[in-house]
Amino acid sequence: MSTPTVTPPIPPEQRLALEQQARYNRIVRNLAIGGVIACPLIIALPPRKLDLYTFTLAVGFYLSADHLCTVNTGRGLVQQLAPRRLDAMPTEQAREMQRRIREEREKGRMLSGESGAEEKGIFGRLWMGDEKDDWKERRLEEERKALEEGKGYMDMIFEQIWDVWNWDKKKGDGEEGSKKE
Repeated sequence: MSTPTVTPPIPPEQRLALEQQARYNRIVRNLAIGGVIACPLIIALPPRKLDLYTFTLAVGFYLSADHLCTVNTGRGLVQQLAPRRLDAMPTEQAREMQRRIREEREKGRMLSGESGAEEKGIFGRLWMGDEKDDWKERRLEEERKALEEGKGYMDMIFEQIWDVWNWDKKKGDGEEGSKKE
């Protein structure tokens, strides 16, 4: 015959804390279910317009759905939609094939003369233009010199705006060109 295991009684403070936590979780879950149902219904009611009120209801719907998804699966909505990690291959053979492909890519880079340095992509070329890698140091040096000359940050900002607006023409050149015409 087996003897029943006796669990020690829970102290009243801990029991009260557990009951309050369970009540809180139940209330939050019910509010989230209400938010998932009520927010889209309120958005659909006339007048239908895109304003701060509608945006707030959409955020309420998202937060409610995210809470329910997190409680049920342990992962939020964004994590559910994000693709799984690509390195987590299912078999040893797949991991081996992935390793071989990486090695071949590295060999191709070495042979093409890149020597490990990544070439700028199209977005990098559009954003950075012809700037070299040491642009930050040059910029800090220019800033230091301007501050030593007594210029303030507003002066430097206005010079930058002038350069962009006039496509790097000197102030005197632009005025003389307009007088000749």
